[in-house]
Amino acid sequence: MKLQLGDGKETMVKFKDYGFFVPKELVGKEVIVNGLAFVEEMNVKDQRHYARDAGKSDEEIAAIINVETKYAFEADGVLIKE
Repeated sequence: MKLQLGDGKETMVKFKDYGFFVPKELVGKEVIVNGLAFVEEMNVKDQRHYARDAGKSDEEIAAIINVETKYAFEADGVLIKE
């Protein structure tokens, strides 16, 4: 699940131990998540590896030159507001 953080940023929410999932129909709805938030940095080598696996062109892969900062969240609970 991805959540918008504002300022064009988003976080990828993973569910602890894959113990639960949420319906895809949540798009645009407000949720409250409980868990652990953290910042991850992905080095250029790993980004290029994932880009290659995704079938990106050599030019697109070569254009990856900076460490990427990502916001992540491991949720142990999600409340869907009605």
